[in-house]
Amino acid sequence: MELFDLEPSLKSIASGGNVLNCQELTGVQAALNLLKVNEKCTEVYFWGKIFGLTSDYYIAYCLGVSDFEFPTKAFFFAGADFDFRRLSTPTKEMAAKVLELAADKPFTGVPTTVLPGQGPAGEEEPAEAEEGEAPPADGPPKLTEADLLAQVVLEIDQDTSAVPRGAHTLSEAHAVVPSSDFKGLGGTEATALSKYVHFRPPTSVASLRALARTDAQFYASFLDPLEGDLPQGSWAIRQDPSAALVTLRSLSWPGYAAFHVPGTKKFGGAYFGYGQKCRDLPFLL
Repeated sequence: MELFDLEPSLKSIASGGNVLNCQELTGVQAALNLLKVNEKCTEVYFWGKIFGLTSDYYIAYCLGVSDFEFPTKAFFFAGADFDFRRLSTPTKEMAAKVLELAADKPFTGVPTTVLPGQGPAGEEEPAEAEEGEAPPADGPPKLTEADLLAQVVLEIDQDTSAVPRGAHTLSEAHAVVPSSDFKGLGGTEATALSKYVHFRPPTSVASLRALARTDAQFYASFLDPLEGDLPQGSWAIRQDPSAALVTLRSLSWPGYAAFHVPGTKKFGGAYFGYGQKCRDLPFLL
């Protein structure tokens, strides 16, 4: 959700049962404006809120300028003090270790909390080195809840980030930019899952081929469609009785909701949840 349109956008997904109260909204808006200045970001977005046992995490990201293809997302998190700090980008090894230690475990809300299982129980402190000997080598740094948060945010963002098809295009420099020709989806097509895509670097072969083309007809078909997500049926679309608003909800990540106002350029999405994926969904559908 874009910073300048945050409050109206939150109302558009309020049917999901989660919004920001007045104190949270004021704190997030002020903090994100400060983040935009400090990080020299051209665009700042509110990503969502992850619930913790003692405190919650507010997540935002800056969309960097890309000279070629997809722009980069730099994620930030804040606690009750609304002091946004950058989330690290986990490596493949770190991501695998984090999932091994704390997969589907609830967040405490304290980012410095050390993840369990990193060493034998009752492990003693290393002995001090004798005079003239080299000090004992410290082991690798312990993984903390901040590392788990970074991994979960990236995983959710990879599986969600729904936007209308055609809202972005490739510039002449082959960079992803907002499309000036996009006027919004029609009332009927806005309820079709095939008209929505993931706003992230494409992974499917068809999208990668389209991304490599230079033909103008492919400039709106280079992002992965939601209808290709597995398992089939992992997205639910609802249109308001007034037909003035369409919302999409992820069944894989309960708490993620996106919206689009047909006939306009207005769309967005946010996640409010515990950061836990519904891994039983293939058996429930």
